[in-house]
Amino acid sequence: MTRLPFARPSLLFGSVAVAVALLMAACGTGPIPGQSSSQTSTSTSSQTSTSGGCTAASAKTAVTVDATNSFKFVPASVCLKVGGTITWKNVGNLPHTTTDIASLAANSANAELPKGAVGWNHSLAPGASYSLKFTVPGAYKYFCIPHELLGMLGQITVVS
Repeated sequence: MTRLPFARPSLLFGSVAVAVALLMAACGTGPIPGQSSSQTSTSTSSQTSTSGGCTAASAKTAVTVDATNSFKFVPASVCLKVGGTITWKNVGNLPHTTTDIASLAANSANAELPKGAVGWNHSLAPGASYSLKFTVPGAYKYFCIPHELLGMLGQITVVS
């Protein structure tokens, strides 16, 4: 009987251990994308999350956010003026979504909308893009449905 090289328990265990280590390293142990330890909470009727220093002076009117093969939105945190537009672009070869509907989240805390805002769910095939205009000020948290648990999360702060 011929013995296959991968049939040795020590080789099999070693291969599994390496695979687990690589997966854990890819997931990282740092802060959730879009959050930092320096952010402070603010609470107003239209903004219930962290502002991260987003002010009218620093806010942009148009931002492009890349959805990557590294399971990240880049940049993870965006400061936008009311009426501004975000364009999500899938720059990788994996399908992604941009979603802000709590009922579609594995963890509903990953989806946040200010009062009066409407949620969204849009698929991003490789190479595709999607644009959305933000008219309600406040804090938004969104995620990628298939990669949410891998940390593919984003945050948008919209200011007047």
